[in-house]
Amino acid sequence: MSMLLRLRLWVADRPGALGQVTRELGACGADIVQVNVLSREQGRALDEITVFMPEEHRRPALEAALRGLGGVTLEGMRPSGEVPGAFPDLDLLGRIAADPRAALNLLADALPRILGADWALVLSQEPGGAVVARSWDAPAEPVLPDLPPRASAVTFGSAHYASAPVGASGVRVLVCRLGDPNFHRFEVLRLTRLAEVTSAVAGARLMPRARA
Repeated sequence: MSMLLRLRLWVADRPGALGQVTRELGACGADIVQVNVLSREQGRALDEITVFMPEEHRRPALEAALRGLGGVTLEGMRPSGEVPGAFPDLDLLGRIAADPRAALNLLADALPRILGADWALVLSQEPGGAVVARSWDAPAEPVLPDLPPRASAVTFGSAHYASAPVGASGVRVLVCRLGDPNFHRFEVLRLTRLAEVTSAVAGARLMPRARA
């Protein structure tokens, strides 16, 4: 079975360093479809690479090959539901504009795919945070870490979380990624902007809608 994978790895920031990664990808049958440079620091670049794997069973070999490369640190490898070249952020905001009363449910449903997370919740901001919207695969009774009111990312056990307030609505959105990598600051920024624009587009009609 074929699949899209999202790889996040540190690569030495020097000519030819990324070339050894692309050679290993090709040797394992993976085709690069998108490359994003998330940051550069201390002589290294943090790259996020989306690849197409025509044979899912070769994924372990690809991971082993990348972990064996000198000057390369693999932070995480996850299936990706975001189609490169598509604009899922704009698609989400368009659906919110068309049905603003369903904005929180739409946001919770879309964020796991957009951010490569496993599930998402929208929580009220009072102590204990009641769940007001959830993605379809969110746990019924999640055990959550203490979350600061500002946009942030935290790790709790083997799970990584990112959260952000949804404007001045009194709720915040939270996404969870089970396993590596943790949420990068650019992903937290993307989450924050989506939450802010959701609030601006929906306005006073921002409210959860009961699911059928």
